[in-house]
Amino acid sequence: MTEPTSLRAAAGAPRSASPAGSRLECARAAFGDSVLLTEPFAGRPPLWIEPRDALLTRDIGAAANWMAAHRAPIEDALLSFGAVLWRGFPVTGADDFERLMTGFTPFSKGYVAGTSERKAIKGNVMESTRTPPDVYIFLHQEMAYLPLNPRLVAFYCKHPADEGGRTVIADMRGLLEALPPAMQKRLVDRGVIYGRNMRNEKLENDWRADPIYRHHTWQQWFGTDDAAAVAAQLEERGISHEWDEERNLRFWTHRPGVTHHPATGQLLFFNQIYAQTPHRLCVGEEYPALMDAAYGDSVPRPYFVSVGDGAPLTEEEFFSIHDALERRRVDFDWQPGDVLLLENKLTGHGRTPFRGARDIQVMLFE
Repeated sequence: MTEPTSLRAAAGAPRSASPAGSRLECARAAFGDSVLLTEPFAGRPPLWIEPRDALLTRDIGAAANWMAAHRAPIEDALLSFGAVLWRGFPVTGADDFERLMTGFTPFSKGYVAGTSERKAIKGNVMESTRTPPDVYIFLHQEMAYLPLNPRLVAFYCKHPADEGGRTVIADMRGLLEALPPAMQKRLVDRGVIYGRNMRNEKLENDWRADPIYRHHTWQQWFGTDDAAAVAAQLEERGISHEWDEERNLRFWTHRPGVTHHPATGQLLFFNQIYAQTPHRLCVGEEYPALMDAAYGDSVPRPYFVSVGDGAPLTEEEFFSIHDALERRRVDFDWQPGDVLLLENKLTGHGRTPFRGARDIQVMLFE
């Protein structure tokens, strides 16, 4: 079996050597001979797993049974590598994806109050995102803006984009320490405030309804026109909210900027202040100017994010995070059937712009 192809790390990114008795050798000993394990980016995610046993290439039941039998080494690999990618297993659709991941417990809170527009496909399988294809989705940790967030995030490639559309990943360990000391202190001491403003779809002649502004209604986002049901969902998840006189909805959280990993105790960068900042590198030059002209300083915008002291990131602070993450960034080209599982606190993910149809599916786990 050949080494995985179409892999690259960000230009100029340092790599650490993989010594004898390394995490890869430990993983090989734990997983046995039915699979081939490689580490395309030494010292970085992911661990790459391909089947050697022919049965694992054609029988999804056998593959699911293999996954269940190797749950302990998978968990160890997630802590060590931060991510695991399976290639060459017989995953051809949402049913196979869900079956392969049967041993993992779905995230009980689902994607309520998430920031990306996505729809359910089947069961616990969702679209990855409906964010416009020209947008670079910055590296981030899933739902770090909410009190409750998934431990694991799984991606399945049904159809890669014609061009671009890579799911980029990065090891988040050491990111906090890579930032300027004053910024570290600001995140640790102040945390991050995240907010959403959603309009009432029943308002007539609402200029914000123009799709160009990406200003969603709470009825569409929560799938109901029952305001009490929406409030109950937010309250259950510890999310503050309020309604204005026109029944527009505002909800927000004030979360820590860091977290201690529950298994290792390591202090980690864990927030989305960078990913949710509408910077030109993410949304282009035209969108911020459009929003400034339409909303100004008086009309609540669809999103708002700031450090806990109420001030947004400075340009210098934004680039200190951006540059550190880009140095850690790892890309690979999706192939149909690929499944990627991330440890959410240890490994960030994002998406490069793309052209053509792209079908990447997602599941969230406890």
